[in-house]
Amino acid sequence: MLREAFRRRGGRWPRGSGDRRRDAELRAHSRRLLHRLAPPLPLGITKLCELLAEQRGTPITLLEWELSADGPFGVLLSRPDEDVIVYQANTTKAHQAHIVLHEIGHIIAYDLAGERPELPLLRTCYSDRDERDAEVVASTLMHQAMSMHRQAQRYGLDEPWRPSVFGSLVFEDGLR
Repeated sequence: MLREAFRRRGGRWPRGSGDRRRDAELRAHSRRLLHRLAPPLPLGITKLCELLAEQRGTPITLLEWELSADGPFGVLLSRPDEDVIVYQANTTKAHQAHIVLHEIGHIIAYDLAGERPELPLLRTCYSDRDERDAEVVASTLMHQAMSMHRQAQRYGLDEPWRPSVFGSLVFEDGLR
């Protein structure tokens, strides 16, 4: 459904009220994806990339690099046989995690739409919509993983992603 809508619009998402619907679809897709991947908690970026790569069948390589302070803090280089995420070495670990999640957001949004740029694009070349999609996915993944980790700790669950009667009752804001 989402792919068809994207293609009907010539590879562009609608502006305005459609943004809210698009954001909601991305959030729902991101939560379902995280549920399917079932990463160990607390969420580790490297492990998330490994699980996502395995699910997609395309390796994701993380490359910490000293990028120019006046340029992008992260770059996604997509090739047919591999995705490479280059991220800023000279920043905090929390910022690095968000940079990588943002680039993962591009991967997930492009996979969902069924299309991706043929050539690697620098951040300044992405459309505002692409940047928004990546941020929506990144923030959703981070929020969902933190929420699940807190709930797992609160209720003493070893496998919070595993479907259970208890999980369906406790996680009312759940992943489904």
